[in-house]
Amino acid sequence: MKLKSLILASALLMPVPAFAGGGSTLTEIVAASGGEFDRNPFDYDLLLNAVIAADLADALNDESIDVTLFAPNDWGFIRLARDLGYGGWKEDEAFAFIVDALTTLGGGNPIPLLTDILLYHVATESLSPLQVIFAGEIETLQGGVIRPQFLRLRDNEPDLRDPYVFLPLNVKASNGRLHTITRVLIPIDIP
Repeated sequence: MKLKSLILASALLMPVPAFAGGGSTLTEIVAASGGEFDRNPFDYDLLLNAVIAADLADALNDESIDVTLFAPNDWGFIRLARDLGYGGWKEDEAFAFIVDALTTLGGGNPIPLLTDILLYHVATESLSPLQVIFAGEIETLQGGVIRPQFLRLRDNEPDLRDPYVFLPLNVKASNGRLHTITRVLIPIDIP
């Protein structure tokens, strides 16, 4: 219980990135971080690069949708890379490590699995923080479900830690909402 309190307290103390919000689309909000690998673990450089690699930027820019994007910040992607065996803390190295792991898991092509993972981060409707907290299950565009447990989002990978939602980093977009999360959601049980 002490660890949960520390995680929640650190979430409240984290610097909040400056986002446009309101009239901006989900893609524009994520793109506001710049996409350049840097030393800021609280923006979305790795997410933006993943969205571009999977060719999903236009889909998240669509004004006709009203969805929720659970957006892992760079720290969340670095944690995934470390969970998979990476030993460092650099964004560019973590991204390359994740691509290599997805290439292996995807039988030589990382894009289909990357696309599944990213679509698993998009709920089929726009959800406020309270709706996320009290939802029994959240359907995703990938076809799977996320099971919230208060501020924790339970995914389909039982061996890795589940992400938490940072309530202060909830941004309203013109086509939905963005909720920052502490780790990457995984839609499969990784062998």
